[in-house]
Amino acid sequence: MYNLLIIGAGGCGREVLQWAKDMNKSTSTWNIKGFLDDNADALTGLRCDVSVVGSTDNYIPQVDDRFVCCIGNSCVRKSIIEKMESKGAVFANIIHPTAIVCDSALLGKATILYPYSIISDNAVLGDGCIINMHSTIAHDSILGEFCTVSAHCDVTGMCKLGDRVFMGSGSRTVPSARVGNDVFICAGSTVMSRIKAGMKVIGVPAKKVMF
Repeated sequence: MYNLLIIGAGGCGREVLQWAKDMNKSTSTWNIKGFLDDNADALTGLRCDVSVVGSTDNYIPQVDDRFVCCIGNSCVRKSIIEKMESKGAVFANIIHPTAIVCDSALLGKATILYPYSIISDNAVLGDGCIINMHSTIAHDSILGEFCTVSAHCDVTGMCKLGDRVFMGSGSRTVPSARVGNDVFICAGSTVMSRIKAGMKVIGVPAKKVMF
């Protein structure tokens, strides 16, 4: 059994703590060691039975440690994972027992799959992706590295998302849509065709935010 260290004691990290506990209810998988957070008081006033045991700056990875990075910002998540890997950290995938992952799907390292997420036939997720509750990555779709898919999103069949794409809650893509790197899709929006790299889009159909 590996020790699990959760990077980030914010909302995402505390949720992932519960998903790790849920994994343990099915099969003893993790000895949950604690959180790493730059704010030692991040859990003050909150109901949490796991403590902050250090920061990413001062913690030295041990042989039996495994890490998960629960930072919503894709660029920050990438930076922290790379920093910890340079110190020898090994990142695990956290897959909630209710998530569905097809046998033909491919998941990168440091993946987090929330409850009731679905990764369908021949879908591919790059390293460091987070797929939130009740979100679906449909058949033959490809997500780049460090994408963040919020709750109740739908990436339909044969879509391609670049690196570090953020999908707000309830957003979706139509089949075969193409989304460039570093695109921010606002909550409730629908991508109908192609979105160029670096754009922030909103609406149905999703268009560049002009304010």
